[in-house]
Amino acid sequence: MKQLITQHEILTLDDYGRIVSFSSGYAPDQEFIQPGDYPVLSFQYREKDRLIDVESIHDIPEIKDFGQEIEYTYTNIEDTGVTAVCRIIAGPDNFSFTISLTETNGLCITGVSYPFIIVRYQLEGTPNSEALLYPINAGLLKRAPQPQDLEPDSFHAFRFAPENGDTFHYPGQVFAQFLAYYNDRAGILAMCNDTKGQLKLIKPVHRNGLRLGFFHAGDWREPRALGYNLLLCSFQGDWYDGASIYRSWSSRQDWSVPLQKRPEIPDWLLDSPPHVVLRIQGRIDEGPVEPNECFQPYEKAVPLLEQVAKALDSPVAPIIMAWENKGPWVYPDCFPPAGGDSSLRSFTAMARERGWHVGSYCNGTRWVTAQYWSGYDGRNYLLENQGQDTLCRTVENNYWQERWDTSWRQSYAACLEVEHTRKTAEDFCMHLAEDGLDYIQFLDQNVGCTAFPCYAEDHGHPPMPGQWMTQAMERLGDTFRDVCKKSGRPMAFALEQPCCEYFLRDIHICDVRIGPPGHPYYNGGFIPLAQFLHHEFILFQGAFGSGQEPYHLPIRTAANLVWGNIPGGVLTGDGDFVNRDHPQPWGVWEPKLGNNQDTLTMLKNATELRRGAGKPYLVYGQMQKPANLEEIPIINWQYGGYDYEAPAVFDCLWKAPDGRLGLILANWTDRPRRIKINDCRLGIPRFVIVPALGCILEEVM
Repeated sequence: MKQLITQHEILTLDDYGRIVSFSSGYAPDQEFIQPGDYPVLSFQYREKDRLIDVESIHDIPEIKDFGQEIEYTYTNIEDTGVTAVCRIIAGPDNFSFTISLTETNGLCITGVSYPFIIVRYQLEGTPNSEALLYPINAGLLKRAPQPQDLEPDSFHAFRFAPENGDTFHYPGQVFAQFLAYYNDRAGILAMCNDTKGQLKLIKPVHRNGLRLGFFHAGDWREPRALGYNLLLCSFQGDWYDGASIYRSWSSRQDWSVPLQKRPEIPDWLLDSPPHVVLRIQGRIDEGPVEPNECFQPYEKAVPLLEQVAKALDSPVAPIIMAWENKGPWVYPDCFPPAGGDSSLRSFTAMARERGWHVGSYCNGTRWVTAQYWSGYDGRNYLLENQGQDTLCRTVENNYWQERWDTSWRQSYAACLEVEHTRKTAEDFCMHLAEDGLDYIQFLDQNVGCTAFPCYAEDHGHPPMPGQWMTQAMERLGDTFRDVCKKSGRPMAFALEQPCCEYFLRDIHICDVRIGPPGHPYYNGGFIPLAQFLHHEFILFQGAFGSGQEPYHLPIRTAANLVWGNIPGGVLTGDGDFVNRDHPQPWGVWEPKLGNNQDTLTMLKNATELRRGAGKPYLVYGQMQKPANLEEIPIINWQYGGYDYEAPAVFDCLWKAPDGRLGLILANWTDRPRRIKINDCRLGIPRFVIVPALGCILEEVM
């Protein structure tokens, strides 16, 4: 047994180099590690059209002990000719793990998992106080996780394959490179300090205990070291405290440029125009695609938008969606847009005259070959435009077909390393710019700024997913900048879901769909982790999201406001907002729910605060751990056969760039609410009244 010690932690390794104990000075008698016969490491290599996985469980290492540093060398692992050198260093505040591989048999190594960190489901604190923090989607907190809540650990769990999706990696839908697990006594944080955006699969899985899984992917054909470290440390508190450790590192990296120092972001966007979504064709994605005549031609939407802008006393950002000529979300065979280029150009000109700026949702680098509701068959278009040469390949050399949308369309991931893919994207964005759009959410399926994985041997990249994906996405960011320059006017480039930290400099605004307190979104596990980590570096908008019926939009607007999102919603043909709670919040217009005037009042008050006194906090500020508030009433009601609840007042504490603290409070109900503020950061305990359907800012120097 070998033991390493930091200021706060003790790590014990057995003679094979496996982690068998981890304890924190915050709770010295609490053991985190689940005992078991686990691997020290595993690696994966490609052999023709298959992947082979190797685990090092009982390989006897050569050990060099340097006191606070231990080196384990595993030679000829499982007779593969692969040698791994693993180093663990105990620093003042964490343990640092790194690995290097060499091989003698010409193996095409595609990735390695190291170290194996497997924690107990039940720790020694209050029962069911355990929680798992995962930086995926917009932030996921799984309370009291159980084996059935996780994917079982297997070789398949850490493979790039269509059945596993093509966005669930870092950098991508996993937008930060850490996992945290804690209870009411102490927590454990595992994070990578990689500054180059190297490809990883980061996911929690079940393996007797809860494995904090890290698969370091990429081109390992040449002998090389990992190039960064995995750091392991402990903390005390809740998810804010664990995430704060990671934020303190991430916010010092080159990708973290404050909004005030990003002159390329248009001033009109920094002024937070409410996002008003216009569905041009159909209602839901997997449904009929008849034109919505209320918005075709596009000029017909102008009077409706004028009513909204007047009610909100603010410019608006009209966002068109499902506008592609061949059927909603068909790409790249999508022009002219439904309703025609001429009408769209007239609409964008009329909007600009009114101080509005038109945007669009798009489809990203997916090549769509069929839209079953519209009857579109794009196979000939694919062949005529050499589209097949752009498609990502699986390890079996099949085209990488998307799985989630097969009931209503057929689509394939396109490889960003292929120049034709990037040129198609550039031409597409340039066409929209020429139609007068100032805001393009091109990366709508490349969620998180995801470059899709590819194993092709003829695309000019190594025949496996790897660092080339990050570099290709960086080149696409350069393409966006070129489009903006050619357009001759300030443009915004947007993204579906939170932007992965590595690409924060390339994207101006991202689409985050919140689940407010009391709502079962993500089984109640939604947290504003992306805003907590990155709010001061990128803008967020919340035109979509969840909210309890029949108060969907007032609730969602209140949550959007306090968590730093530009509010918005979906407009119907009579000028009212959609106020229904639906997985596709743009999709169900009737029967109408709620009170549209309440929606407008809440949107107006939120917009006024965000554009006015709250701007240093809600646009440029950094989210803080919540203030200690008391006597916030919980509202309970029944609707449509369901029981609902939500706090009457939502809240969040922010720090402006000049260091001032601001407490944002939003009351979505139709009566004033009194709450008590009892937080040493905000002065003496006191009461405050939050007006009905209103917001308030409490400033503290």
